[in-house]
Amino acid sequence: MQSSKQLGLAMTLTLTLTFALILCLSPSGVESRIRWRKSVQLSLHRETNHTKVLGSFRSQKWRLKNILFPTKDTEAVGGSFAVTKPVSRDNLTNSHNTEYYIKAYFGQPKTQQVTLLVDTASANLWVYSSDFANKSCAKHNGYDESKSQTHQQNGASFAIQYASQSDLNGFLSTDTFTVGDLAVKNQTFGVINSAPLSLCKRSNFDGILGLGLSQIALDGVTTPLDNMIAQGLIDDPIYSMYVNRNDSDASNGGVLLLGGSDPTLYRGCLTYVPLSKVGFWQITVGGIKIGSKTLCHNCQAMFDAGTSLIIVPCPALKVINNKLGIKESSKRDGVYIIDCSKASSLPNVVVNIGWKDFTLTPSDYVLNYSGTCVSGFASLSDCSAETSSDRSDELNNIWVFGDVFFGAFFLLFDFGLKLIGIAPKV
Repeated sequence: MQSSKQLGLAMTLTLTLTFALILCLSPSGVESRIRWRKSVQLSLHRETNHTKVLGSFRSQKWRLKNILFPTKDTEAVGGSFAVTKPVSRDNLTNSHNTEYYIKAYFGQPKTQQVTLLVDTASANLWVYSSDFANKSCAKHNGYDESKSQTHQQNGASFAIQYASQSDLNGFLSTDTFTVGDLAVKNQTFGVINSAPLSLCKRSNFDGILGLGLSQIALDGVTTPLDNMIAQGLIDDPIYSMYVNRNDSDASNGGVLLLGGSDPTLYRGCLTYVPLSKVGFWQITVGGIKIGSKTLCHNCQAMFDAGTSLIIVPCPALKVINNKLGIKESSKRDGVYIIDCSKASSLPNVVVNIGWKDFTLTPSDYVLNYSGTCVSGFASLSDCSAETSSDRSDELNNIWVFGDVFFGAFFLLFDFGLKLIGIAPKV
């Protein structure tokens, strides 16, 4: 879920020469011995309304429509080495394998608990105001500055726009923000007092924790990640995510690791690649195939934990749907329905990152909701309107790796060296 005050449709893609650094961390090494020193386990919950989940895919998809705009090119790049500092561990809530949340607190004393969507494609922190939540957004929590001893008046106006929704409006405030066992002092964040009611009805979250780079933060607000580093709460500018895909236990949605990684959560070595654009978590992918069919070469892809599916250009989606035996008539609420009985016989999708192949099996990219199976691939456009004049180079337009992709791999984000690390999950 990416935002901007005014989001353009066009993007200039500048490819950079991608190299890969492969790093192996032994589970018996120093990091594994100390990573538990700063840890927290939270009580988590799960929804049971599957109709609501299917209906929310459209907004999940469209929120990305207007996010693509140029950012500064990557310059120097380098390797990232073994983390030997304490890591803060925070559990994720899994909402039907389509959204992932954490519990957090605003203010002191630590009594105002909220649920925040984890979003790697935005860089701002925001939460509903308690007044708005009470009057217009039932069953949601909000922030009340009068209940905090550490609140600092700011008052500057704040507006944030997602492609799937109208503007969210409010003001900036500054207070202590606690996530996991990290209390971030003097964190500035948006307090929303005007938002579409459809967002309240369809979402489980009270706000969003943006884990993007500072280059895309609105109004020059210092990001929570940068504040964690500046205040010495984490020693290394790194975070990692292990997203759990399950259909029965939302309390085991995975973990968010702030300040490092956990080598017991992935197999083999981490493969590191530099960002191709500094701003979003965006890289150059060597190629993507479904079965023996090539979908793109040297294509651009961004990682977005705030989007449920894998978003692909229309020409690529047509090839994918053909391989999966999906017809346009199978489309429902912006996604494509698959015959569950055929899922096991579908082809693998192979993504080449840093000259290494990473495989998505049908069990990775098919979502099963009580017997209704959904393809993990969708497009930003109405692909039925595309004509035979589509040019093959459109296959090289940007891809968006959402939660379907996150569910298959362990991902590390280095916002100091501007690298992404990836390895198969255990």
